Amino acid sequence: MISVSLSFNYLLVFHNESQDQGLIYFESSPNIEFDPLFIERIRFQIKRGYIQFRQIKGQIVHGMFEQFYLLLISSKFTKIILILDNKPNNFADEALSAFAARFESRWENELQLFYSLYQGDNDLFFNEKKNGQNIQALVNEIFHLNYNFPHHLGTPKTRLQGNYKKIWKIAQGLAKDSGYIIMRELWFKSLSITKIDKNLILDIIYEFLSRGYIKPIPFE
Repeated sequence: MISVSLSFNYLLVFHNESQDQGLIYFESSPNIEFDPLFIERIRFQIKRGYIQFRQIKGQIVHGMFEQFYLLLISSKFTKIILILDNKPNNFADEALSAFAARFESRWENELQLFYSLYQGDNDLFFNEKKNGQNIQALVNEIFHLNYNFPHHLGTPKTRLQGNYKKIWKIAQGLAKDSGYIIMRELWFKSLSITKIDKNLILDIIYEFLSRGYIKPIPFE
């Protein structure tokens, strides 16, 4: 599975077992200050059914709260929510789905006994001894890794046209000297020198990734 990159306001993990669906983990953008009252309003609105969600694919649903976009996925033990201030694209759905699957699989036993044995102590998610990776590392891997690390360019199997061709040429220019590209640089340069909508740029880059035209360089 190709991990993707995404800038979000909040990533929230609620446990299904507790009466109030308690918040057991959160990650917020470094650009904003965590606002517990804002999170509580969202939790209350969802619990009462005041937010209208529409199904996108599988277990993922999209909704709106004030000016924010909400992406929610319900799993066996958790409800996980992404909060964005921009309209979500394919990156968001793929990243949320990947994170939910990996999180529930890796900490399945702990989630099952989260209140009965662990007394709701979420420090267990930050312990690397059992799983070899804590939750912060998993968040970075799923949402940020490929945004900051180098990628090789492959060979498109079809002839690229229009906006696809424009962004591919930018990628080729970035890779000319070093032999690789950084996704962050491809995103910013495409945004700065073309008139393509920023969400469309992300969709095109995601399509390049999913088709294998751009491939992450594996770690040694």
